[in-house]
Amino acid sequence: MRVMQICTNFLPGGIQRHVLDLTQDLRGRGHKIVLAGDQGDWSADGADPDFVPVALNNVAGVGGSLYRRVSALPACALTVRKAIRAHGIDLIHAHETAPAIVARLATIGMDIPIAMTFHGAAPAREAGVARTARLCADLTISPSRTALDALIAHGLPRAKARTIGLGIHPLPDVPAAAAQALRERIMGGKKGVLILSLSRLQPQKGIDVMIEVARRVVAQRPDVVFAIAGKGPLAEAAAGWARDAGVADNVKFLGAISTVPQHLKASDIFLLTSRWENLPISIVEAFRAGLPVVATDCGGVKELVDGEVGALLPVEDAGAIATAVLELVENPGLRRARGAAALARSLEHRFRPATVHDEFERTYEQLIGPKSLRKPEKLLE
Repeated sequence: MRVMQICTNFLPGGIQRHVLDLTQDLRGRGHKIVLAGDQGDWSADGADPDFVPVALNNVAGVGGSLYRRVSALPACALTVRKAIRAHGIDLIHAHETAPAIVARLATIGMDIPIAMTFHGAAPAREAGVARTARLCADLTISPSRTALDALIAHGLPRAKARTIGLGIHPLPDVPAAAAQALRERIMGGKKGVLILSLSRLQPQKGIDVMIEVARRVVAQRPDVVFAIAGKGPLAEAAAGWARDAGVADNVKFLGAISTVPQHLKASDIFLLTSRWENLPISIVEAFRAGLPVVATDCGGVKELVDGEVGALLPVEDAGAIATAVLELVENPGLRRARGAAALARSLEHRFRPATVHDEFERTYEQLIGPKSLRKPEKLLE
């Protein structure tokens, strides 16, 4: 098969990691995968020979006014259409709405199916996402049943919706000494519990709530440290919130990191305070590291987290989140038990790359139909 994977951009993030992992696996199975989107950090050096630069940031929400975004559509669609012809594409897999709209415009008059993966959105956007899915995609995919049900409630036909999970590779081994050295650097002399969050500093992630949680926890346990790994538009504001809350010494902003496995192994608890999510890769990675997870009940998080592996709390309820964190902080035995349950859960088939990527391969074949059986040279005739 010849498949185009379109992302808005290739900046570091969960969507991009999912696409790159899927691409690597499908290429290993002999399929041709063409990547398209705004370049971002990953592809800026031309590392991928089949990468098609498309200025999709100009179409997405970061592109400015509605007029500017709509004006950017024709050029993006034309670029994608040329790439479809050049590579003999059988199917387009668009990740989120802007890529799906561009893909639909690019394929006018072509017999090319479009799959769209919904990776999550604020509840206020769900109706618009469902409308785009109906108009632009032959099949809408989501790793979260909960997220997909939300689109169906807004009019997406159930027959055109499918849940396919996220294949997440095992974490590499991390030497205990390296993890301990990292822990000591982050803790800065404190001897308590290290709580890690992998969160882009933007409104979605509830960083303001996390700071309030930290304030409540540190009031009782001043030896606890919260480490937040990620960057984003709220970086300066978040640092100010921590100072105003009196927890600047206990909340460490690490910026973007490339050593997630090391940071997970160095930590004791994983914390997520998001206002909305789909099915966060970061939670499964925390499970793989044997960490208990305290998280907010948004999107598909409840498909991952419960009382067996941590705690699931209402969105923006800083008091309840702090209470759950303190329970784990004060009880090492409970941390170990829930961490062991989390590790066991991470080994379920729904998170195994081979299982998940098999399902994507079958789905593509079903969408393409008899064309998927053609020999590659026939595609170029």
